[in-house]
Amino acid sequence: MQEGREDRNTPMKLDVFISHIYASCEHHYFTRDKFDIGSAPTYDYESVELEPNRGIEGDRFEFSTYPLTFMSEEVMKEVCKELSLPYKPTLFRRNIVISGLNLNQLIGKKFFIGGVLFEGLEHCAPCTWMNAVMKKGAYRLMSGRGGLRVRVVEKGVLKTGPNLLITEETFEPVNPLRALRKPRIP
Repeated sequence: MQEGREDRNTPMKLDVFISHIYASCEHHYFTRDKFDIGSAPTYDYESVELEPNRGIEGDRFEFSTYPLTFMSEEVMKEVCKELSLPYKPTLFRRNIVISGLNLNQLIGKKFFIGGVLFEGLEHCAPCTWMNAVMKKGAYRLMSGRGGLRVRVVEKGVLKTGPNLLITEETFEPVNPLRALRKPRIP
């Protein structure tokens, strides 16, 4: 998973995989009446061009304070398995589905994936809607590992498939399924 670091001045490199890049023009859960689930389409892109401090063009969070969200595919699959549900990543309503790292470790860190420089802002806590949309227990299973809110620092193109995450930050990679009880926000 991690390529070697010769010293502290050598960037950390992690092999990651982006399986989906999603955008939807409307909220499906919050801002809606209880149990009123929206029906706006979710678009699955092979690549997107990202601009600083903006989300995916046309997405409901394009101009938000927290324009993009990443979520671990390992966590998504485990939640679906634990709830005996078919794997359907669109239910989680995150923009970028990634595997190969624990996203909580990127809170407060800048990192490149592909040609885009991101900054990890905070843990993306699940909402109780997850219980209504999936099944009772989804909220609990996602707690502490609901994803990562990020902002784009430098523009670039993000693509699905194998990618290399590069960061100047130092951390020891932990299991992507490991939850943080209270994700630390620097």
